[in-house]
Order: sequence, then structure tokens, then C-alpha cells
Amino acid sequence: MGSRCVKFGVIALTLPHTGHWKFNMAPHGKELSEDLKKRIVALHKDGLGYKKIAKTLTLSCSTVAKTIQRFNRTGSTQNRPRHGRPKKLSAHAQRHIQRLCLGNRHMSAASIAAEVEGVGGQPVSAQTIRRTLHQIGLHGCRPRRKPLLKMMHKKARKQFAEDKQTKDMDYWNHVLWSDETKINLFGSDGVKCVWRQPGEEYKDKCVLPTVKHGGGSVMVWGCMSAAGTGELQFIEGTMNANMYCDILKQSMIRMQYSSMITTPNTPPRRPLPC
Repeated sequence: MGSRCVKFGVIALTLPHTGHWKFNMAPHGKELSEDLKKRIVALHKDGLGYKKIAKTLTLSCSTVAKTIQRFNRTGSTQNRPRHGRPKKLSAHAQRHIQRLCLGNRHMSAASIAAEVEGVGGQPVSAQTIRRTLHQIGLHGCRPRRKPLLKMMHKKARKQFAEDKQTKDMDYWNHVLWSDETKINLFGSDGVKCVWRQPGEEYKDKCVLPTVKHGGGSVMVWGCMSAAGTGELQFIEGTMNANMYCDILKQSMIRMQYSSMITTPNTPPRRPLPC
């Protein structure tokens, strides 16, 4: 074990086998409440010394002495305001950063820093930009993916929903809901995370195994209605109008429907007659 000495709030330790000194700052104690500080001053005004006050309130003599000395020097028991490092960005610069970010949500922190430096002439790091945006409530996130919809598509979908919201159950009993999806034979296309410590990047439990050519995948088509679910249809190649009509005919025959309204959940495309 190394030796230890405390002086001026610094703990010095002698490291074993080396003889070198290691300096650590002594931990700060809990700050006294205002009521306790006022009691210390009141007892001192009553004529009690440092030792008696410390024994009465179960405090150290140095704490009592510093509290009384601060009161004699400033006339108050409150601590002086702590002045930290001034902000690098002014309120105007922060609003400018907010406007840049809201104007282009895909703009990186480094690009915003370069823009701010070009306008104001003040060098700003990307980390400062991130902290400023975090204080505003803006955080960098992965964007959600969705089909690209033009205004005509949005209006058509809204009109479809408004037209169908008053339909009765007999109408919905003749609706066939369909969708197609890709199933990976190995792994997943989604984003995965792992909890690890430094140096564990290549542990078996912390790596994501991969194979050549992605492992392969299959495309399947499925449907459901009020009568139940249909059979999965495996799609070979690219889905076209003829293949889609053949799949619909086979599914409706198996589900004993002669005519149904199909609602595919696919991206917008030009309608093709069957």
C-alpha cells in the first residue's frame, strides 16, 4: 500500500513498486443548508467559540470557521455566485443555428458549424453545434422510411378514406387485403445494437455474422379478409400486372369469392387492368 498525505485539498498517493506520486483532488463534502449556516452565525453572536459550535452542531471546526469568516466578509451566509465559462455562442447565433437546422433537417453538425463560421467569422466546433441543438430539443435520429408520395397520391388516399368511412360491414366482408414482403434466409435488414465494453468488438457475442451474397431472400405475397387468411404465394422474379392478376384469381378461388375489392398495400404505381 502506498503512503498518503492530505494538504491543501489534494490527496497524494505513492504508487507501489514505482515510487511515483499520483495526485487526486479531495472530494468536496455536502454543502450546508442556509438554516444551518444561520444557526452557526447565531451561536457565534451569542458568544460561543468555534469548537463549542462545532460540537453542538456536529460539524468540523474548519467548516464553522469558514462559514463565520464568509459572513464577516460579505455580511451574508449565501455562497458567492459561481461564474463558469461564458457561452461561446450568443443568443443571435443560437437562433441562427436553429433556423439552419429547421430549414434543412438533413444538414450535419459539421456543415452547420462551417455555415456559422462563414457568416459570423467565429470558429465553432461540431460538438458545440450538437450541444446547442440538444438544448433546443433537437436530436440526431435515424429518419423513418416511407414510400415517396406526391400531392396527387395524398389527395387520392384521403379521398379513398373519406369515401369508405361510411361503408357497412357487408361491404367490408367483400374486401381482400393484400401485401407483399421480403423474407431473408439469413440475418435481418434492420438495425441491430449490442451492449459491449471497450476491447470486446470482436467477441463472438458482440459481432454480427454475415455470409457472402447476403444469404439470399424470397418474396412472398399474402392476403386476408373477413373469411380468414389466404395462402402465401411465392414470387419468382419481378411482380408485373399479369402475375398479380393470376395471384388474385387463384387466391379468390381458394377463398370461395367470385368478386372482391382488392386493397394492395404497395407503393403508388400506374394502375393496370387485369
